[in-house]
This record gives sequence, structure tokens and C-alpha cells, in this order.
Amino acid sequence: MKLISCHIENFGKLKDFTYYFEDGLSVLFAENGWGKSTFADFLKVMFYGFDGDNRRSEDGNERLRFRPWGGGVYGGSVTWSRGEKTYRMLRTFGARRKEDTFALYDEETGLPSSDFSGNTGEELFGIDRDSFRRTVFWSQSDHETSATTSIQAKIGDLSSQPDDFPAYDAAVKRLSREMERLRPDRASGLIRKKEDRLVVLKADEAKLPLLTAQLEECAAKERSLTAELESVRAHRQQYALSVTEKPAAARPRKDSRIQEQLENSEKKLALLIDKDRSIQRRGQKERQEYLRVKKDLQRELLEETRERQKQADVMRTGAGLASASAVIFLVLCLSGILPAPMAVLPVLLLAAGGAMFWQSGRINGEDPETDEILRLREEKKQHSSYLNALSRKLAENRALLREQKALCEALRRKLDRAETAQEAAAASCTQGQIVSEAAGILSEYDRQEEDCRARLQEVRAQSAELTEMIGNCKVSASLIPDLQDEISALREQYDTCGRTLSYLEEARNSFTSRYMNPFLRSFSRYYSMLTGQSADSVRTDADFSIAVMEEGLPRDPSLMSEGTRDLISLCRRMAMIDAMYPVEKPFLVLDDPFSNLDDERVKGGLRFLHSASLEYQILYLTCHKSRF
Repeated sequence: MKLISCHIENFGKLKDFTYYFEDGLSVLFAENGWGKSTFADFLKVMFYGFDGDNRRSEDGNERLRFRPWGGGVYGGSVTWSRGEKTYRMLRTFGARRKEDTFALYDEETGLPSSDFSGNTGEELFGIDRDSFRRTVFWSQSDHETSATTSIQAKIGDLSSQPDDFPAYDAAVKRLSREMERLRPDRASGLIRKKEDRLVVLKADEAKLPLLTAQLEECAAKERSLTAELESVRAHRQQYALSVTEKPAAARPRKDSRIQEQLENSEKKLALLIDKDRSIQRRGQKERQEYLRVKKDLQRELLEETRERQKQADVMRTGAGLASASAVIFLVLCLSGILPAPMAVLPVLLLAAGGAMFWQSGRINGEDPETDEILRLREEKKQHSSYLNALSRKLAENRALLREQKALCEALRRKLDRAETAQEAAAASCTQGQIVSEAAGILSEYDRQEEDCRARLQEVRAQSAELTEMIGNCKVSASLIPDLQDEISALREQYDTCGRTLSYLEEARNSFTSRYMNPFLRSFSRYYSMLTGQSADSVRTDADFSIAVMEEGLPRDPSLMSEGTRDLISLCRRMAMIDAMYPVEKPFLVLDDPFSNLDDERVKGGLRFLHSASLEYQILYLTCHKSRF
């Protein structure tokens, strides 16, 4: 493909300008500010249209930046040939894309041609605008040369399957987004959120035994307080009747209050004794379960360890056989019994033996982590937690038991003293004293009844709260299996995405690596032409990235001087173009590519220009006579 001529009606500061291109090297020399870069951008826009139409500033919006300074028709024409046909392409540009016009004519017949559409650049060069900018078109302000998927597709000659690399990019982006969404190692990842939720649910499940025990204690307290309340009411009623029906001499003495307190205390003591026995029974049962789970876990660990030991022994045996076979093959090769090419077999056998030996060590070094072992460990942990809670509860109950026993003894002694005192004072009591005494006793019964009702209401409120908490914990426990299955599925999905990304990258690198040698040969040729030095220190990868070896380490060219970066970028660009267009060569636009080179390297650059112009049609723009 070759450029023949172009005419600019109005484009930026250029107006009514015509240029005729040479077959090889066309040099446009003009001072700074003349419009050389504008001319280069005109060619790019004619083939690819404007970039940045959605941006508001002139820096990012080419349509705004290149508006004619003096008004008039915005656009021009380019005449070019491909094969045996010559075309004239005309474009005019409006304030918006929909106001643009495009026309293509067969130059020989003057008739409209449908060989190319408004996407002439992509159809003609087989690459998109960004790839054109990174290869064929060297802009003075942008020397980016990294390989796009469009460039890789062109290098791989995938013109018959143009969607393959874009589809690869789309798949990688989608897989990466999905992995980012699932990320188990980040708080915002879905797997991490689900696992945090699982921890909360398991914590709720672990509370169930303790909450159930507390509810049972509340129920026992409620029964005790109900009985105490009924007893207080019955004694009050009995005392009130006795006051009105019996003579003063037969009425109960004051010691009946102490007797009532003693009876209540003895009832509480009996309840505490029953509770102590209940806790001990639950503790014995829970300990049996704990020991059973512990025994099952030890047995499972022992079986898993034995199985791993068997696997490791098999691996070590295989490693020994591989090593012995390697020695035998090596001896046979050295003695000439086997041909020399067979010498690679000992190396492979030794490598396999080493891998098996390493695998045996890894198997022995890993802790057994089967699903059954993890389940038993979790069950053991829950039983241990419940046992600790029961131990604390037993200690608390026995402390209350000791206090209640001491209270009962104190009330018995107090009752004995009160009865002795009442007997001594009975003879001197008057009727008024008896009435006053009866009122005080009835008031004390009322106070005890109110106290019982308040404590009973408090226990019932606590029972209702515990019942609600137990219900919530049961709901949490019921959600655990489904959540565990969901987490397992999400982890499998995450791992699958990771493996798929790895396979895609491996396949892409494998595909691209086939074109590395031609690329490196071209790069080395241009590098030597520009620098006069060998390119042995230059390394590249499947992405066509360049690194320069210095002191045994790869160095990124972006850390080097501007001149070195420009030089490497130009060589890389030309090497990619050679690989992209092995037969029909495109034209090249070079807008002062040597402005950052020193005098010696400029000489190499001029050699490069004249050599490359033997294969390519080059438009070379410069503002300094020393650079052409």
C-alpha cells in the first residue's frame, strides 16, 4: 500500500495544502510551529477518524483541537494505491460525528468505490486506531509501543478470525471481575462475607447448649417462686383467720414469721440440691460424649497419618526406582550400548525421582485435614465449651448451696431464740399489743408476697428472652449446611476462574511465542543499525515487552534516558510492523523520532531511515537539518 498525494482544505492551521509522496523516503522539513504534527495527524484522521469525541477539552478531543483556524471546509482528501488499484478518499468533518461525510472513488474510472467503508484504516491495515498509533504512526508526543490484542492478532495472522483476541480480552476481564467479586482474602469479597456470616452462625449454634441450660434453670426458679408465692398467700390467709376466730391466748406467736422464712429457705435449699445433681448428671453425660469424640478424632488422625505414610513410602520407592533406572541408562549410554540421544532418559528419570521424593516429603509434612477430621475437631471444641460452661455453673450453684445452708442454720437459731423470748413475754401481753402484733405480721406477709411477685416477673421475662434467643440460634444452626454448600460452590467457582485464567494466559503465551524469533531478529537488526551495537543484552517475552540486561538483571527501558527509550521504542515498533506485514507493507509516518538522540545515534537513525525506506514508504517529518 502506498500514499500518492493528499490535499488539505482546512485542518488546524493548515489551509489549501497539497503534498505529493515519494515512493521510498519522503522528507518534510519545516521549522517548529509550521504544522508538521498537524499534517501527520491529518493522515491518521483521514484513515481512522477523530479520537476523543466525547471529551470536552481540546487536549483530549481531536475534533475540537484541529478545527480550522480560519474557518472554511473542515477536511481534505488522500490518494493512495493498493495492489493494482488507486483510490481517492474524501472526508469532511462537522461539529459532531453524524455531520461527517466520507466518499471513496476509483481514481482510474472516477466512479464511486465500495471496496472500503468509513472504517478504512481498520479494513486496510487490519488493526484498530490504538494499534495504528503504536506501530505505523509515530507521534512526537506519544511513543507508546506496547502490544495490543489487535497487534498480536495481526502478528498471528488471525485476520480470518478477527474476534479471537478481543474475545480473549473480554473473557479475561470477565473472569478477573468475577474473581475480584468472590475474593476470599478481602473483606469486600463475597466468599469472605459468606465465611464471616458462617462464623456468626456457628457461634450462635455453639450457644444453644448453654442457653438451653439457662432456660431450664429459669424454669426451675419459676416453679420455686410460684410455690413460695402460694405458700406465703396460704399462711397469710391462715393467720388472718386465726386472728379473727381464736382468742388472744391461742393466737400464733411472732415466731411464725421466722418459721415461714425457715420453711422457704429449706425449700430453696432442696431446689439447689436438685439442681446440683442435675448439673452433675449433664456434666457426666457431656464428658462421655467429649471422650467419645476425642477417641474418634485420635483414631481418624491415626488412620489418615498411616495412609499418608503409605503414599509417602510409595513415592520414595518410586523415587529410588527412577534413580536406579537413571544410573543404569547412564551406564548403558556411556558404554555405547545405547545411542547418544538416549542420554536424555537418565535426566528425565532423575527429575521424576526428585519430584516423587519431594512429593513424599510434602505428604509427610502436611497435617491431615479431611472433612471428617475437621468435623470431629469442631464437635470436640463444642463439647469442651459446654463442659467448661457446666463446670462454671456447678461452681456457682455450690456457692449458692453453701450460702443457703448457712442461712437455714441461722434461721433455726433465730427461731429458737424467738420462741424462748415469746414464752417469757406471753404472760404480760395485753389485747392491744396482740392486735398491733397481728397487723405487723400481716404487713410482713404482704411484703413477702410482693417480693415474690416481682422476682417471678423478672424470671419470666428472662425466660421469654432466652426462648427468643434459642429460637434465633436454632434458625442460625439450620442455615449452616446450606451456607457451607454455598461457600464450597463459590470457592470452586473462584478456583475454576483462576485455573481458567491461567490456562488462557498459557495458551496465549504459547501462541504468541511462535512469533518471538522473527520479532527478535527484526529488533536486533534495527537495534544494531541505530546503535552500532549488538542486541544480545535485550530480552523480550510473549507480550513483546522489552527489557535490557544490566549487571545480570533485566532493566525496564522506562527507567532509562529519553533517547534510549525512543531508540528502543522505534526498534520495537519496526520489529512488530515487520511481523505484522510480511508481504504487503504499509506506509510509515515518523514525526521527528530522533529529537532526543545524541549526534552519534542520529547518524544511526539516518542509516535506519534509508535502509527501512527500501521496504517501506516513509513520511519523515523533522525541524532540524542535522536530522535528515
